[in-house]
Amino acid sequence: MRTAITTLALVLATGAAGAGWARADEGTDVRSELDAMKRKLEAQDRKIRELENKAPTSDEVSASVARYLGAMPSSALVGGADGGSAGFPLGKKPFIKEGPNKVNFIFRNQVRYSAFLYSDDAVGTLFSPGNPGDNLSGEAPRDRSGFEIERLYFGIEGSVFCEAITYELILNFDSDTSGNVEKEFMWLDWKYSGEHHVRAGTDKVAFTYEERNSSGALAFADRSIVTKAFAPGSDTGVTLWGYLGDPCDCPKRFLYKVQASTGEGQTEATGSVFNTDAFDTFSDQPLFSAYFEWNITCKDWANEEVDHRACEDRCRLDASLGVCGLYENDDDSSHRGWGLRLGSSGRADRMGYGAWFRARYSGWNLLVEYAAREVDYQGGSTAPTQTDSGVAATIHHRFAESNWGIGAKYAMIWLDDDYSVVTFGPNAVPLEDTITEYGFVVNYFFWDNGNKITADVTWVNDNSAVSSSSAGYLVDRTKGVVIEDGMLLRIQWQIQF
Repeated sequence: MRTAITTLALVLATGAAGAGWARADEGTDVRSELDAMKRKLEAQDRKIRELENKAPTSDEVSASVARYLGAMPSSALVGGADGGSAGFPLGKKPFIKEGPNKVNFIFRNQVRYSAFLYSDDAVGTLFSPGNPGDNLSGEAPRDRSGFEIERLYFGIEGSVFCEAITYELILNFDSDTSGNVEKEFMWLDWKYSGEHHVRAGTDKVAFTYEERNSSGALAFADRSIVTKAFAPGSDTGVTLWGYLGDPCDCPKRFLYKVQASTGEGQTEATGSVFNTDAFDTFSDQPLFSAYFEWNITCKDWANEEVDHRACEDRCRLDASLGVCGLYENDDDSSHRGWGLRLGSSGRADRMGYGAWFRARYSGWNLLVEYAAREVDYQGGSTAPTQTDSGVAATIHHRFAESNWGIGAKYAMIWLDDDYSVVTFGPNAVPLEDTITEYGFVVNYFFWDNGNKITADVTWVNDNSAVSSSSAGYLVDRTKGVVIEDGMLLRIQWQIQF
């Protein structure tokens, strides 16, 4: 049947064509009539295939798709026409950028196992919900080993309006937040002239070196006992910082930072100081801090404790020397920003100072840091001025032809003789003149600091306030510990970008 219909169509087409040629002298468009006849034949053929339940041809499918897309609205490109881009480079931060506006996405996850193996010199107390009081247990403190998420950072950073205005917001969802989100960093930064900036918001206090170094760039699983004891941590305020030097030969010869902050620690610890109360709970005197670093070898180099440079760059020596200081007339009773300390409570003035030297060469990294603090108790307190100081040294080597790295550290804190005894009820527990720690670390870098395994062991002597982060010093009877002495083991897997 289909053959007969097709034959009839051809006959009709031939006749129509002949008629068309005959009328050519009359000015009729023969080609248009042939195209019209062809479309009619295709329509007839399509109807025949539909009656016979056959699939459409590839040309018909393409034509249908073209008609559908032609009726759709035009697509919008990410970033538009102003040089917009987005991506996730291997080992680097995901980003979205258009013109001067840029967003980098930040992520860091540190999953850690920590164990403290107490020695015979460790001293515990019976203070607990079932055993109130200040009696000594006569035995080592109970085991506090286990797994935790030490840090879980998620945040954004970038620029807005122009490349000179930058911002950063990092939230911490780690195990220590106890259901709250820790606001780790929240600042706005304006590069107002050359290499000079003004920054406002929550940032690290300008005091000590290792505290300002990223926790993701450390040689060990965490910072040293000296850093934990003397670094104030983060605070909210305003900072002037930047670089000084020869704009041609060495534009970043000197790094400076001068800061004025509330002195009460991170924002989540205090809320708004102004809105809290009018009973002098918080300080009305800012914490002033500053540091100054001399880049001896002039080449700008990162704040990290592992030399990840490629082989062709490892033979260059980089070295820097820095100093820092802080002062606060802390005339309130809160002291939220004091960090780990021994001594009397009450109003006080405090002053701190420190220095450091850091260098790297051929895969070796060296950091030596000194810090000290004086606390002058006020408000009628008869407690003597407390003066403590400490020094720490860390050395690490990243092997050039493998992913392995090894390191060692030693640190000690010299305690004020007036505060070398801890009293618990009728018990007086003497402390040694020095608190020490020394340790070793092995790292395996799958992708530098972006993906690495860290395993370290640290021996802590005559100390207290050992936590998963590090060993500081602070007597806290609620932990059931007076003296923590023994071996701290940590194994950590870190992923960050």
